[in-house]
Amino acid sequence: MKRTSVIGQCVLVAASALLLQSLPALADEPSRAASAGAAQHSRGFDWVQHTQHTLDELKVKLNLVPEQTAAWDTWSGGVMKDARQQLEQKKERHEEKAAGGKAHSEPSTPERMARAIERLRAQTNWMQEHLVQLEAAQVRTKVFYDRLDTNQKTIFDLFWHEVHHRAAGHDDDGDAQEHGSFGPGDAEEGHDGRAGAY
Repeated sequence: MKRTSVIGQCVLVAASALLLQSLPALADEPSRAASAGAAQHSRGFDWVQHTQHTLDELKVKLNLVPEQTAAWDTWSGGVMKDARQQLEQKKERHEEKAAGGKAHSEPSTPERMARAIERLRAQTNWMQEHLVQLEAAQVRTKVFYDRLDTNQKTIFDLFWHEVHHRAAGHDDDGDAQEHGSFGPGDAEEGHDGRAGAY
């Protein structure tokens, strides 16, 4: 495997983890029935606990030697910090949305356009924030990855490939299942928990 493809996979894995929590979120107006069912499902989902479980599973598979423990602790600590930070940001967005309330009358076309502009600005800000987080995650991942031996790198790559494969909505036959887009928005409650951390 070429070094650039390995680094590319690490970036893809890190990007997946940062974006997974908001899979369906760029959808402008999701169907009410679909978002209600998805929101109900995600209420019981603990992203931080899921991330920790994923990291525990990876650590066992990697069979780290004592000399690699410090690098693992730094990398996995960063992953957990990102997961907690993203969960907190999601809670804040949910609270802001709940505090905003719903308008009682149908908005006019200019009002709908203004809301669409606000939503796009929020999505742009969200993407900028996550780009910064992803760049930091890439650096951490590369430092940890460089501490792994050849077999561990293969395990790491295959593990995250599978996590990304599931998170992207592919079933066991390799067919893509339908899911939403990435970013903050009305449907962000719809995360189905099939994903892992990075």
